[in-house]
Amino acid sequence: MGTAYQCLRSLEVTTGDTLLVHAGSGAVGQAAIQFAVAWGATVIATGSPGRHEQLRELGAIPVAYGEGLTNRVRAAAPDGVTVVLDCIGSEEAIATSLELVENHDRIATIVRGPDAASLGIRAFSGGSPTPLTSQQIAWREEAIGIAADLIAAGDFQIELGAELPLAEAAQAHRLIEAHAARGKITLVP
Repeated sequence: MGTAYQCLRSLEVTTGDTLLVHAGSGAVGQAAIQFAVAWGATVIATGSPGRHEQLRELGAIPVAYGEGLTNRVRAAAPDGVTVVLDCIGSEEAIATSLELVENHDRIATIVRGPDAASLGIRAFSGGSPTPLTSQQIAWREEAIGIAADLIAAGDFQIELGAELPLAEAAQAHRLIEAHAARGKITLVP
């Protein structure tokens, strides 16, 4: 949640924005959707059709990946997209973002850090050679309290996944690397 909060603060997402989140059903994407919705932004999130209902429940307009993505996003956002958070790093996601958002300073990736500058977009971690600023680090820390307050109010949720014994930490890593785990994996002693 700290990454999502910091990225949205860095991109200055606010009421009136239309935010496109690539990989909206991932942990960072889910958090970004919920923060942006709480701030009054309209959110469009890409994801597989099997996750669309979850994206709707979080407050986003779901759009499927694949050929024709740019046109589907345009249909979902007839007034245009003003800001993008890329959490997947695919060529399709980057191309769609660059085509839809006029101000490329409002496009950020958490995945394509090494080549973000050559793409003309911003990067926050994800292999970026540019370290986070002290303000960005402070926003990541601030996110914990903000999210806790939203959770207490019933306005934020964290998808929990498998609970595994600590002795199976290697298995947890394999599940994450294979993208076979939904939600946050919890390791218990």
